[in-house]
Amino acid sequence: MTEEYYFVDFKDVKCDADVHKALKEGLKFKEYYGANLDALWDRLTDMVNYNAVIILKNFDRLEKMDAEEADLIFQAFVSLKHYSNDFFYERIKIYISRQGETEEIL
Repeated sequence: MTEEYYFVDFKDVKCDADVHKALKEGLKFKEYYGANLDALWDRLTDMVNYNAVIILKNFDRLEKMDAEEADLIFQAFVSLKHYSNDFFYERIKIYISRQGETEEIL
């Protein structure tokens, strides 16, 4: 099974709407994406059926803009890695980039 690559870049976020726009575009969500954390979780769990590599770029910009929202989004991606008692753990690779340093979310 081939991997699907997704790049979410938070470099230009200035408000909550920008955050969800970056998520929608980077994760290739459909027009009906609800632009909130519940909708994010719903769309993320749709991705567990195939191999995905997700790269969250400039996450430090999001953390600077709204640390609480950034943490909630980060936790959604951590939960995705461990969705269904880690059944999909190897299928989904998630990387987070802060100040030019990239690490995998485990």
